[in-house]
Parts: sequence; structure tokens; C-alpha cells
Amino acid sequence: MTSNETDFPADLRTLVLSPADYLAGGTKTLRFHLTNSDPQTALYVKLSGTADWLSLAPQETALAPGEKQAIAVTVRVDAARTQLQAGGPPAAPITLLSQRLGGAGSSPLPTMSAMVYVRLPVAICPSCERTLDADLSDGASIPAFCPFCFERLRPCPICSTPNTWRAQQCIADSSHIVRGNADWPVLGGDSGHTGSRDLNSLGLTTVREGANVALTRRWSYPSVPPSRAENVLFWSAPAAAYGMVAAAAATAEGDAHIYAFQSDTGAPLWDPYPLADPVYPERGGVTIHEGQLYAATVEGLLICADALRGTRLWERTLEGKVYGAPVASTPEGPLLVPLVTPNGGGLAQIGLAQGTGVSLTPLEGPVMTAPAYADGRVLVHDDSGVLSCLALETGQLLWRANGLGQFQAAPLVYEGKVYSATNTGKVFAHELQTGKELWQVEVTSAVLAGTPACDGSLLYLPGEDGIHLVSAALGRAVRRYPTRRPVRSSPVVLAGALLFGVTDGDVYGAAPGRTMERLYETGTIGSQIIAAPALADGAVFLTSTNGVLYSLSLG
Repeated sequence: MTSNETDFPADLRTLVLSPADYLAGGTKTLRFHLTNSDPQTALYVKLSGTADWLSLAPQETALAPGEKQAIAVTVRVDAARTQLQAGGPPAAPITLLSQRLGGAGSSPLPTMSAMVYVRLPVAICPSCERTLDADLSDGASIPAFCPFCFERLRPCPICSTPNTWRAQQCIADSSHIVRGNADWPVLGGDSGHTGSRDLNSLGLTTVREGANVALTRRWSYPSVPPSRAENVLFWSAPAAAYGMVAAAAATAEGDAHIYAFQSDTGAPLWDPYPLADPVYPERGGVTIHEGQLYAATVEGLLICADALRGTRLWERTLEGKVYGAPVASTPEGPLLVPLVTPNGGGLAQIGLAQGTGVSLTPLEGPVMTAPAYADGRVLVHDDSGVLSCLALETGQLLWRANGLGQFQAAPLVYEGKVYSATNTGKVFAHELQTGKELWQVEVTSAVLAGTPACDGSLLYLPGEDGIHLVSAALGRAVRRYPTRRPVRSSPVVLAGALLFGVTDGDVYGAAPGRTMERLYETGTIGSQIIAAPALADGAVFLTSTNGVLYSLSLG
């Protein structure tokens, strides 16, 4: 069992050798203390180190209630330097196995495990493996980025080892969580566009499950809506990953760029990336995948940039127009891009390495929305009223469902089912593997205008007359949240709590079984929320037609 903060027996988690001692060589003794803070039980602790340049004294001890014991850690500096030069890590763990012992006749409590780290005053870039110019003694911090390869760095909160922003577990110790929050790297949060998250995945430990959330402005870009029409930005759907959020935007005159910000502060990560023409603002969006950022413009220019540096990796021109967001299938690819062609539409599959290996599967009608991917299968809506299921590796048609109607929503895939919301107000459910229709229901006579969300129990469907809740298993209408203005933006679901933007420019929410509440007002007359939002890092990121990208803290 791993110890928590309250029963951690040591007074320090990290010991750092000073630069002077590191340069001097020889041996150096560092110390920390063990304390038994429990007034009722004795504490037995056994200590061990894995690095051959460390020795400990004592290696085991028993502490009476309230007793304190000093532990001497001897560092053989020359041996440590030799191991570091050979590619070894700049930190070494000391394992503390502790057990509390009760009085006579009582059973010992479970053994607890904890770590104290000994760090050399050297930081190594995890990307280029060069030594960073950083003094780690006296609590000095890891630099924000490597001065050699410009990799963005994030220190491990436990052992201070530099990690890349992409890392979720520490490279020095996989039990250390560097970044625990789930990403939202594509429209709907994943390749199936499910649009839902639980509280833990967002790091929201203070939010009560089943309660409605509160929204407060964390930051926005620009900080206030532009007053001049020529300065208003028309934003695509944002994506968030690695502690960053990115979105494409263009002015009314077509001056288009991709913007990237630090998710917690709103600080720009890199200069805006120029685009030859805009990304479609309503259904289009950027995708972040394996450290790279992808975007497709309306005229079919597909770009791939380094997500954390904003540098160009490759660009490719596709034979068609693009109105939906690209979707990454597997870590190795390919990238899936919906197309509108002179003869109808199609799905382009592009290799992630330099944009090579392009294949096109023609479809009867224009593909106006993002494709979805799950279990080796690609799902595509086209405006001939067809839902097509294609094999990822070959593009072969596996099955198709005809006569569904036109779509403004992307397919949604959840636990082996494919859901399709149509312009006629009907919703269809099909089995992913066979295409068998499971149910259909007409929930409204109004247009279902955005991609729905699903939490496994319910579908949350945005429509011109509000949000409709439908049983995902049975296809039965459960509830409607009426709105005075159409809902065209995709909703998101946080542990059963519903969040959605409306074309009145405001954000609404409803906890399970409760009435709808207005949670945030953009305060601009005539503004609308249309593009799909993103949930990550304890915030919802959304855009408004008033030209602003908002970061709203969830609480």
C-alpha cells in the first residue's frame, strides 16, 4: 500500500546534492529524519536504495510513539557522476517500508510504501538528453523549456525530474503522476465523439458528483470582445491536450491563423500559425495527436505542426473542400479527413509521416461533418442520407445504412453502438459490427443541429428547440430542456451534469433530474455559441461569435 501525506514518515521527499559538492567529488552525507507522529503505536521502518552510489544508515529502525530518528545518506559523488555520464538518471529513490505495531495481542497494520529521492544538481532534457543549465539546489526550478531543442518541460511534482509536457507518468518513476487530467484532443473529446468525462479525469476533486457545476472566467482571448467588426475572430472548435488549448480562427476578410495557449494561464505558447484560408468555424476544428497538431482549411489545405512549438512539419493539399474536423484514428494513424468533392464527397486517409500514403474512399454525398473511429472501423455521414462503415486499413465498405436524412452532426460511437442525429429530428442507433438497426426515434420536428454527447445511459441531443435526452439503450425520449434560441453547439457531460452553449451567447447547465440554469453570460448582444467546446484541465473552453475564446473554470 502506498502511503499518503498524513502517514508519510519522513520530513523531506527530496534531498538535493549541492553543485559545489557535486563538482568536488568524493563522498557527501545528506540527512533526513523519520518521525512517529502516532501517540498510540510504534513504527517500524525498513530503508533500501537501488543506486550503487548510495548507502544508508541505519537501514531499519523502530520508533516509539513521538520518537524521531536521523537517517544518514552517503553519496559517492564520483560514482554518481560516472553513472550519470553513462546515461543513468539524475535521481535515485530510497524506499521506505513502514508498518505500525499495536500493543500486545493486536494485529500489525498493513505495510506502507513511500519514497524519498536523492537528486544530483543536474537536470537532463528528456527529449534531446542534454544537460540543462539549471541549478536544482535550494529549491530552484526546472527551466520552462530546453535551451537546445526547445522541448517544453514540466517537473515531476514528487521527484522534480524534468518531463515533457506530453508525459503523464514520470520518466524516472512510473508511479509518479506528472499530469493526471484527461485530454480533449479532438471534437467530442475522443475519436468516437462521446463528449463526456468523469470528475477524476478533469482533476475536479472538490466538485460533488451529481451536482450542477459553476463556471467562472479563468481567462479569455482577446480579453474583451473586439469593438470593430474587422477585428472579430471566427473560431473553430478548440482542442486541449498536454496543458495547452488550440483553435483556428479567421477574420471576416479571411486572415486565418491557429492559436495556442497555456490552458491554466492563457499565455500564448507560440506565435499564431498562418493559414492560407480559414478552417470552417462551425463544424471544423483542430486535432492534437501524438505531439502534433492537425488542421484542414475549407479549401483543402491540410497542415501538420509541432503542437508544443508551433513549427511546420508538413502540409498537403487535398482534392476537395473540408467542413468537418479531422480525426486521428490510432497512434500510428491514419488521419481521417471528410471531403466535399465535385462528384459528391469522400473520406481521405492520410499517413501521419509527412502526410504520405493518401487514399480516398468516394461516397455518394458531400461529407459535411467529422468522421468517427472505433475498433478498426470508420463511421461517416454523407448528405445523401447514408451512414457508412469503412474498414480502417483498406477503406472497404463494411456496411451502410440508407435513407437516414441529411446531417449537421457527426456520428457518435459508444460501447459498440453508432448514433446518428439528423436534420429531420430523428435519431438512429446501429450496431457497430454489423450495421443492424437497433432503434430509431423522432424526438422533435426541429433540426438536430450539433453532434450529441453520450455518457452510456443517455444521449444528449442539441436541437433548434433545446436539448433532448434519450435513453441510449432503448431509444426512448426522457426529457427536453427547452431554450428560447437554437442549440447548435455540441453539449458536454461532466459526471452526469450537462453543459451546453446556446445561440443567445450564454452557457447553460443542468444536474441530473434538475432544472436548467444559466451558468455564464458572455455579455455581448447578438453573440452565439456554435462551435463545439472542449473539457480539460478543470475548465471548459468554448468560442463565441463575439470573437472571443473563453476558458471557464469548473467548480
